[in-house]
Amino acid sequence: MILNLTEIAELLGRQSSETPGPRISGVKPLEFATERDVTYIAEAKFLPSFETSKAGAALVPQGMSLPGGRPFIQSTNPEADFARLTKFFYGYANRTYPAVSENCQAHPSAKIGERVSIDPFAVIGKDCIIGSGSSIGSHTVMGEGVVIGDDTTIFPNVTIYPGVKIGSRVIIHAGAVIGSDGFGYARDIDSAGVPVNVKKFHSGSVEIEDDVEIGALTAIDRALAGVTRICRGAKIDNLVQIAHNVTIGQGTVIASQVGIAGSSSVGSFGMVAGQVGVRDHVSVGNGVILATRVGIYRNVPDGSVMAGSIPAMPHKLFLRVQSLFKRLPEMLERIRNLERIVLQKSKDRL
Repeated sequence: MILNLTEIAELLGRQSSETPGPRISGVKPLEFATERDVTYIAEAKFLPSFETSKAGAALVPQGMSLPGGRPFIQSTNPEADFARLTKFFYGYANRTYPAVSENCQAHPSAKIGERVSIDPFAVIGKDCIIGSGSSIGSHTVMGEGVVIGDDTTIFPNVTIYPGVKIGSRVIIHAGAVIGSDGFGYARDIDSAGVPVNVKKFHSGSVEIEDDVEIGALTAIDRALAGVTRICRGAKIDNLVQIAHNVTIGQGTVIASQVGIAGSSSVGSFGMVAGQVGVRDHVSVGNGVILATRVGIYRNVPDGSVMAGSIPAMPHKLFLRVQSLFKRLPEMLERIRNLERIVLQKSKDRL
């Protein structure tokens, strides 16, 4: 796909510096851009890097122009507009998919919309519904009654258990498991007096709303009863564990290796960094930032920034604690000196 700069600006609702401007066939960061690419400059400090770049044009902040008269598009948010262009040039909708493969296995009762692609060796269960424009990768298995909306992309080797509902424009990467039983057991004693774990079979489901992305090898468990819910626009990285009856709020971003225990909730528009752990039955508010490796054991109010490992603490307190660590050797020496003085004075009194 090749467009001139004016056409790209019109796609974004922006103004270009040239009409029609250079012909563009892609978008790439500064260090990878060629003369056929648009790049972006978020701040003036990146201008020297742009001068040595081969980029054909750049998205720049409002009021900025480029040295040497090189072409540009002014934007209120160059990075966000760059992201929008990556979807236009490289998005999944641009790929030419085959029709439903003769080597897939779709139950006769399944309802498959228009422009759907089902790759070889995928299995579509009884009473499944797949919306228009969606694609199902090879070796993906969809259990009975799974519902998938329009323009959703499911990559190979995804397992979707029965009764799961997935919205439109969702992306699920390879190896994800949606709707497996949660980790729920009751401890009892058998007739021999030995402790046993009695499994709680889960009757609930998982609902994934529109515009969600789920990373590779992520697991989202079905509810014990009711629903495990991933709300609209949430983005979940690879290798994340979301337990039964959890709710992830709208637009929240969760990085890799996070574990969220059962019946907890994370509010809307939050950010959860890598390796965070949230215990069961905890409520994390809206707009909360959880820094890397935080352990959350109690409710977190809206707008909080939590840092530190275990236990977590308010970010400002964490920074004070961190600053004290550097002074511990000095403080220890002062304490020892004070002890010597006190001891000497005590001896002098004797």
